[in-house]
Amino acid sequence: MCRHLAYLGPSVPLADLLTAPEHSLYEQSWAPRLQRHGTVNADGFGFGWYPAPDDPPDDPPDDPPGGPARPGRYRRAVPIWADPNLPDLLRTLSSTALLAAVRSATAGTSQDESAAAPFRDGPWLFSHNGAVPDWTRLPDTGLGPAEMLALEAHSDSALLWATLVQRLRRGQPAGAALADVVRRTAAARPTARLNLLLTDGRGIAATRHGDTLWYARADGRVLVASEPDRSGAPWQEVPDHSLLLATPAAVHIAPLRPPGRAPRPSHRADRTPTSPEDADRMTSRFSLETRLPADHTAMALRADVLNGLGAQPRWLPPKWFYDARGSELFEEITRLPEYYPTRAEHEILIRRAPEIAALTRARQLVELGSGSSRKTRVLLDALTAAGTLECYAPLDVSASALEEAGTALCRDYPGLRVQATVADFQRDLVLPEPQGPEQHGPRLLAFLGSTVGNLDTPERRAFHGLLRRTMSGDDALLLGADLVKDRDVLVRAYDDSQGVTAAFNKNVLQVLNRELNADFDLDSFDHLAVWNEDEERIEMRLRSRHQQTVKIPDVDLSLDFARGEELLTELSIKFRRESLTAELAAAGLQVRQWWTDQQRRFALLLIVPD
Repeated sequence: MCRHLAYLGPSVPLADLLTAPEHSLYEQSWAPRLQRHGTVNADGFGFGWYPAPDDPPDDPPDDPPGGPARPGRYRRAVPIWADPNLPDLLRTLSSTALLAAVRSATAGTSQDESAAAPFRDGPWLFSHNGAVPDWTRLPDTGLGPAEMLALEAHSDSALLWATLVQRLRRGQPAGAALADVVRRTAAARPTARLNLLLTDGRGIAATRHGDTLWYARADGRVLVASEPDRSGAPWQEVPDHSLLLATPAAVHIAPLRPPGRAPRPSHRADRTPTSPEDADRMTSRFSLETRLPADHTAMALRADVLNGLGAQPRWLPPKWFYDARGSELFEEITRLPEYYPTRAEHEILIRRAPEIAALTRARQLVELGSGSSRKTRVLLDALTAAGTLECYAPLDVSASALEEAGTALCRDYPGLRVQATVADFQRDLVLPEPQGPEQHGPRLLAFLGSTVGNLDTPERRAFHGLLRRTMSGDDALLLGADLVKDRDVLVRAYDDSQGVTAAFNKNVLQVLNRELNADFDLDSFDHLAVWNEDEERIEMRLRSRHQQTVKIPDVDLSLDFARGEELLTELSIKFRRESLTAELAAAGLQVRQWWTDQQRRFALLLIVPD
């Protein structure tokens, strides 16, 4: 029942994908060769496409700058061959990403176009090829009565889409969300056919569960379809009961349940322990080791204030930005139109995570400076889908952040152990000892967000050497690095028009007022973001608006600021490929892969010991 197709690659006319090839999706609507249930898909059709990079968005307020675009969509409740408008549409529309489907309706479902795929939410497009028996009484959907009544259509596909949207909106990675929906639905309805297809225009996630699925990747493009056309593309069949993650750069296929293992419980973002035994199981998979003394934070702050504010010129390390308020402000910064690094890095992770999983086969993922571990879920999803990951080992100075993130990950990934460590890894990089099956397998270290750019050159070189001495021969390092680019783009990223970065910068003074009884007047300092051309770095500074004296009683310090005197609060070094590669090589580290976002603003490096 139904046939569907998704495409990512260079911009092409939609006709080249849907009608021109021999045995195209258009032809499959009435003459499918591999369809196992039903023979004609005449109950509607639809397609969704994404604006090309040079196209103006149709709905700018809904399109986050630099993020996935909201796709256009065309759906009809007539057979695809009965729409007289279709040939002209497909001839004149072009796109780099497409999802299309032809429908054979499940008995008892809506017959209007609301039930025709693709379904849409934000940047996501979705299609279901299959059927779910007795779907109106499907248990454990997580949907309340109001949400059931608000389904986009009265159909099994609309129900599956609603349960999937819940997970995507909570930030669950696409592959994990699809696998979760399939496993839960199949557990309740063992005869259900659940070939699901999902894209955000940047990557494709799909399941084969009960019907056919094929893919073809070549020449910078990838196609995923219910059955192959006869265009000459190198089509390959996906095994049944599999999860597929695809980009034009790589395709990864993993069993929905890795072979040789007991089935893992499915996960959902709102799952909480339902019994003491369930809570014990979650607790037994989370451990927290503290390598820092109880007074470490207080003593480190005092030392940094004495060393930095007592020096000329004055400085403070950027780690003191991140109290609770500072962390909230930084999360707001990552959503600003001017601040590209988070979106650019996420774009690379989404595209490359399956390839990273395939190249590293990591059994343990060690993240340095993990914080909330939110963006790491893209890697966790890919490594889990690959069937290799046993343990996630985050390192951070904040015990509360580690505990909150670790508890959430144990809840959302029931087969995963989380081995957290409270440590200052820049001073004491001792990786946690593997305790399970991963002790005989490779580790992937992740140092994301271009935090490496906050280290000046001597610190950075020393840190690279420390990493090399810590890594074994089969380990790998995933390093995020922001790249040199236009000065105005860089300055705007650190001095936004809404003043959020200014508040973030000044918040460090509030930290000193609260923790050390200082008397900084935040309104007496201006935020500056300066591009240092010689050092190729952004410098965030606070400039005194007038002559003033600031007292910090808890460290017995009195500071006289002249008018215009500046306090350096952050270095953010930007990198070039040649110099960073040479710097790593000097430390005995070889860059195996160098990936960038499409605009070449940010790089992810996969690094191995030389």
